[in-house]
Amino acid sequence: MGFYFHHVCDLLQHLEDNQTARSDVRSSAEILREWFAQHRAHFLREDHDIAALLSTLLPEKRSDRVYNIREKKLQTIVGRALILGRSRILQLGRWNTPGSGVTLAECVEGILKQTPNPKSPAEREVTVEEIDGLLHNIASMCQFSSPVVRKSAKDRRLTDRELGLGNLYQRVTARDAKWLTRLILKNFDPIVLDPLVVYRSYNPFLSSILKVQDDFTVAARILATQKRERTVTGRAALAEYLKPALGVKVGRQPWFKGRSIKHCLDMNHGRMSCETKMDGEYCQIHIDLSRGYDCIQIFSKSGKDSTKDRAALHDSIRKSLQLGQPFCPLKKGCILEGELVVYSDKDGKILDFHKIRKHVSRSGSFLGTGQDSQPQPWEHLMIVYYDLLMVDDESLLAVRQSERFGRLKHLVAEVPGRSALVKRQIIDGSRPSATSDLRRAFAECITARHEGLVLKPDDPYFDFDTSRRPYSCCAIKLKKEYVGNFGDIGDFAVVGARFDAAKAKTYGTPRLKWTQFYVGCLDNKDEVLRFHRRPRFVVTNVVELNATQLNTFLTFVNPVSVPEAENDSISLRIEPGIDDGKRPSTIFTDPPVFDLRCFSFDKVGNTGFWSPRFPVVNKIHCDRTYRDTLSFSELQDMAIKEKELPPPDDSQELLGWIAALENADPQSSLIVDASSQATTATTESTIQTLTSPSIASASQNPLAVSSPLPMEQTRTLPEPYIRPQAEVRAAVPGAPPTPPRSSAIQASETITPTRTADKTGSALVRQKKRSYESLDVTEKNNTSPGRTKVRRCSGDQTAATGTTGVSQVSVSTVSSSSNSQREPISDIRASSLRRNSVIRRSCTGTATGVPPRLGGVDSMYQPNLEKFPAAAASTSGQPGSLALPTSTSSHVNSVPAATKIATPPTSSDLSRAAAPPRAAPPPTTATTTTHSEVPDNKATAVVDEQTAPAAVAAGRCCKYLRNLCSLAGCSLLLSPCIADYPWVTEDLLSCHGVREYIRDPRGWLVRDSDGRVKTTTERRLVILVDARRKEPTKTFLNLVGDTGLTYRTGERRWIEVYDWRVLEGLRTDEERLGRDGIASRDTSSGGGHVSSAIRATWRKDWVGLA
Repeated sequence: MGFYFHHVCDLLQHLEDNQTARSDVRSSAEILREWFAQHRAHFLREDHDIAALLSTLLPEKRSDRVYNIREKKLQTIVGRALILGRSRILQLGRWNTPGSGVTLAECVEGILKQTPNPKSPAEREVTVEEIDGLLHNIASMCQFSSPVVRKSAKDRRLTDRELGLGNLYQRVTARDAKWLTRLILKNFDPIVLDPLVVYRSYNPFLSSILKVQDDFTVAARILATQKRERTVTGRAALAEYLKPALGVKVGRQPWFKGRSIKHCLDMNHGRMSCETKMDGEYCQIHIDLSRGYDCIQIFSKSGKDSTKDRAALHDSIRKSLQLGQPFCPLKKGCILEGELVVYSDKDGKILDFHKIRKHVSRSGSFLGTGQDSQPQPWEHLMIVYYDLLMVDDESLLAVRQSERFGRLKHLVAEVPGRSALVKRQIIDGSRPSATSDLRRAFAECITARHEGLVLKPDDPYFDFDTSRRPYSCCAIKLKKEYVGNFGDIGDFAVVGARFDAAKAKTYGTPRLKWTQFYVGCLDNKDEVLRFHRRPRFVVTNVVELNATQLNTFLTFVNPVSVPEAENDSISLRIEPGIDDGKRPSTIFTDPPVFDLRCFSFDKVGNTGFWSPRFPVVNKIHCDRTYRDTLSFSELQDMAIKEKELPPPDDSQELLGWIAALENADPQSSLIVDASSQATTATTESTIQTLTSPSIASASQNPLAVSSPLPMEQTRTLPEPYIRPQAEVRAAVPGAPPTPPRSSAIQASETITPTRTADKTGSALVRQKKRSYESLDVTEKNNTSPGRTKVRRCSGDQTAATGTTGVSQVSVSTVSSSSNSQREPISDIRASSLRRNSVIRRSCTGTATGVPPRLGGVDSMYQPNLEKFPAAAASTSGQPGSLALPTSTSSHVNSVPAATKIATPPTSSDLSRAAAPPRAAPPPTTATTTTHSEVPDNKATAVVDEQTAPAAVAAGRCCKYLRNLCSLAGCSLLLSPCIADYPWVTEDLLSCHGVREYIRDPRGWLVRDSDGRVKTTTERRLVILVDARRKEPTKTFLNLVGDTGLTYRTGERRWIEVYDWRVLEGLRTDEERLGRDGIASRDTSSGGGHVSSAIRATWRKDWVGLA
């Protein structure tokens, strides 16, 4: 008997209801685990199809299946199956109407709610296996499915496909029809299932198996075998049992983005391989000599078999591995990783990425080549190898990267222009010169016009040990576009928009009409400015906004729009390759302005011109018009200058980039003497150390003066980096799937911006005039020498020699005065760390959120180390009022209901909360077994001077102030909103030596020797919340109040509550104090008083008492 589909729909509907609920919100991971436990009996049956279940829960993982069915085609199939009349067909098509707020799946549900299907008997209920078999058969008839899927076709008649789907829609309920529609479209939005949670909920070993053999069917066979043989009893035994198999794709390592040189070195402290990142297509190459001449099999990054599509690469692979030759080093086969690129014998170099589509087909069809030149005889495919995963049945997944690359060098014979090993050099992250070495290597990569660097630790490819250090076995991508403002391009006009029902559902904005925005450049800018001709735009890209940016756009901009057929204000040129041929449904007669940043430039298929690659909206400008945007010719010149100009012969640009990277690096003021900078020399290359010029020295250096790089003297701190999700998504009541945002910019603060004069040789000139008061302060930082944004300010009194002008500018809200210009709004790079050094000018500060990788920390407890700074006193001075300090912080006032969390505190309660902790009680055990309790004595954290360096290296004490850290002796309770964000737990807390905390207030309760729950511990207790999330914070603090924490005397205990952003301020303050040699506590008085800077930081992020 199969597994009924309505059970899966129960889970999906529960997750959707939980996501939209306002109270009693639970963790998605918890709901998933309960659902799997509920159906565990069925999953243990011998006839259960694991692959069918996983394919249903995670349809996006089946990249080998392409159904060639989108919304319009599926609407037709459903209409025929349900025999709908004309009026109901129109009702079914409401999803395509902008502002309707419904998707096709919800329209299908509405139709079946009005006229439900007859209830099917039990023997005709739809099962997961039946749906999976039908979808597999549909995919087998599509040419874009993988060869294995296409070979399994049972019936190739199109009518059978439509009849099969129609039969399913006739047998399901309205709710199940909604989820069936989303399953066919491979999009469960707004529900997002974390694959790791699904794998681990089904079987603890499943995620490890899929790392080694990334195929649901193969993983199901391995689990079935282990269920019968029971040979694997733990992860260690599983690691020995598992090994790659020829013909089955191996999963890829986790990848992170490096946001600065310091960020990269923070993630990797040991030896690392610094490799040149090739701008090509990923290839995982399987060589199986038992198959004779056809021994080559190639998998793409998505997991699809692309052996035939990349047939032009086979000859290069054969020559590099000497296949078919008597001296071939292989006996059985191997698995390699590499990058496919196009090489030109005429130019003697690797060509740009867009050249690949002329040489590589997509399931037998060459797509997007309509306006490309013909393949030239001197152009051919080349493979660049960089890793070896298996050789002759010997798995290398547990072998260190240095040894794997050594084996790869002995295996591959390099053929010029056909095959090569990736260029690399070894950098020892533990050496004092590591920062300078990596900075110089990155600058050389940029000046050589390479894509970037890939940093790989000297670790195994996979490590199944649960106690491994953070970021081990992970590769780091470092590109200049990831660092600061180096990826900024300029202003583009937003000429139109279109509506996508599924995307609109993810925003949660009612009556939303626009989801994708068409941006372009003026093609007749001179005529528009001089003769006021009708503007003619060339559309270059289609971009999306995040939720905050979209709300800002609708609130502050909301341009006048007309249907495309009624447009007579502007002229548009939209090439067929833009947005896969989709046209805008709405045209903006007076186009607003977006400031874009991008990864690089590319020629998109069927366009024939250069356009930004992977563009992201940086800002939404209200103070500019389309006349101030880039012209199309300026964009093309900018791209040609960056992509096609050869690197300079002198070291001028290199020195400029080194200085720029040093300026972009947070706290990078330490300069190491060149004579002491020793690095590890390798056969690939020897690192030539060079002292990175500081900003001060660069400004005095003649080379730096003539460099096209604007040299500023203000450093910026890094924005919180975003990491891909890798583990369990945390349960947060009403929490969006974005990381906690940084502190808001205070409107009353005073800033000191710097301005930069125009520099000769800039690849990117911003021809925009605006007042100096509207200048974005952060534009002075991290400006690329190769792609510089120069803002000409009308009020600029700076000398043309490039000197820096300084002025005091007071940040305020948007003024209603007619003389003031509106600020640029919705800057996605608003950063909590950057606010400590420079303040930005924007109407609305936002942060783009790709969900971070969540650490699998279940529950931790912080031992009592030292005294905690006293809580801020009540500002009202009256019992019953919430103690809030005077502060302009926006997030402090975002919990207005905090006074309702518990009964009002009495004056004795408030004084008790601020009193020093009493004598430490004897060690006790927490009531919940998941929390680890450390004996409550001071000796557990205090380290002497001899053991302090080792303790800091092990993360057992603060790396800034050691025993004098402000968090020493503090027991932390983290709200669910922040407990699983690595930025808080792995970065902010770990730098203070905090390795344990709790997530449940019941962890503060203790038991006596008889097992009875008694009063709470006497240590200093602190709660960290995300104060901007009002409802989740209120719910969590209510839970704290219900716990009933008291002193041993029975008096009620009030606990200090702070916003989590206090950790950012503490880190900055303590790092400064540690660097200056100033202790954060006045130990001479014996009172444990903190410095005024530390007290101000605590007071600023004070929320109240719970």
